[in-house]
Amino acid sequence: MKRLRKMESLAVLAGVAWATAAAAQPEQWLEYHTTQTAMGYRRLELTTTPPPNVALPKLNAAPYFGRWVTPMDPSGGRWVCFDRTRKSGPYDRLFLDSNGNGRLDDETPLNAARRDEYSAYFDPVRLVFKGEDGPITYHLVLQYYQYQDSPASVLAGSGGWYEGTVNFAGKKQRVQLIDGNVNGAFNDIGSNLTGCDRIEVGEGEKAESRYLGRLLELDNQLFQIEVARDGAFLKVQEAENVVFGQVRVPETISEFAAVGEPGHFVRKQVKSELKLPVGKYSVAGWTINRKDSKGAAWTLRGYGFSEAAEFEVTAGKPAVPEIGEPVRGTLQVAEAKNSEVAFNLSFQGAGGERIEMMKGNERPRGPKLTLSSLDGSFRSTNSFEFG
Repeated sequence: MKRLRKMESLAVLAGVAWATAAAAQPEQWLEYHTTQTAMGYRRLELTTTPPPNVALPKLNAAPYFGRWVTPMDPSGGRWVCFDRTRKSGPYDRLFLDSNGNGRLDDETPLNAARRDEYSAYFDPVRLVFKGEDGPITYHLVLQYYQYQDSPASVLAGSGGWYEGTVNFAGKKQRVQLIDGNVNGAFNDIGSNLTGCDRIEVGEGEKAESRYLGRLLELDNQLFQIEVARDGAFLKVQEAENVVFGQVRVPETISEFAAVGEPGHFVRKQVKSELKLPVGKYSVAGWTINRKDSKGAAWTLRGYGFSEAAEFEVTAGKPAVPEIGEPVRGTLQVAEAKNSEVAFNLSFQGAGGERIEMMKGNERPRGPKLTLSSLDGSFRSTNSFEFG
């Protein structure tokens, strides 16, 4: 087990009307697992300025410093220092305040597990948080990279997750809890997709991945869930007295997904109106399916939504998020240092969301761009490529 005690979850049920009997729910415990491949990422901001009042080790080069922010530490985060073993190349030596004592000079340096010309990859680093009745363990995966003249960057990834069998009203399901926003906690919810944790239910091809919320929908049944902050256990009960509101979307939408504190919900065959538990949401995605005059199936998918895609579901007036068609093409032109001109063509939906277009199971061929001078002395035709 990751910890030695049973800690009460700090999740608070508010803003949605349903029965609350969390205290009566049994704690269903999960097992902690580690991985070399991160299950979520966040970027760390780097600085060359040493952190104040932090004792530093002996270093080989002018170092980079970063602070991994986490609510699991009373100070609010842990300092990281990147050094290198060679005079040039990526920073491939790491110091991390693993025990949370505010020092880096007592840490054993960790050399990169592998490196290339621009990057250094480190094995998961074990961190220990102080719990009320014992230690809490977490693993952090770090990757340093710097491409040519670009600024140095670091990706921090979650190197551990919780997994176990959970009883949903008599039906047992395999569950994984994933620290999606990589802050050390496993119970973050909300309408900001980058700030949410995730839950996966089921195994293999039947597994369903959802952003974490106060409710979880399985086989058309709603469950109230409560996750311990450190992920060691969760509580589940059938949801009762849930208040719903209406959401109105364009009739062309065949699938709609929304994420908020109430949960992550996917609605298929929408028919312009759907129901969601009341609360604040962000649009997570939509799909439009059509056939052309020759019978070929085409699919449009919307993703990459901005804050404009946020909406609130109430028991009164229907919510109307701005999504879908019309789809607009945007052409961007940039002149490079070598006098070459780069053209970028993208497609956006009604709310500014990005669009993915598929013909069957494949991407269609990119459109062509023809440029010519006014006098006809120059003419060039090139094809756009995806990526």
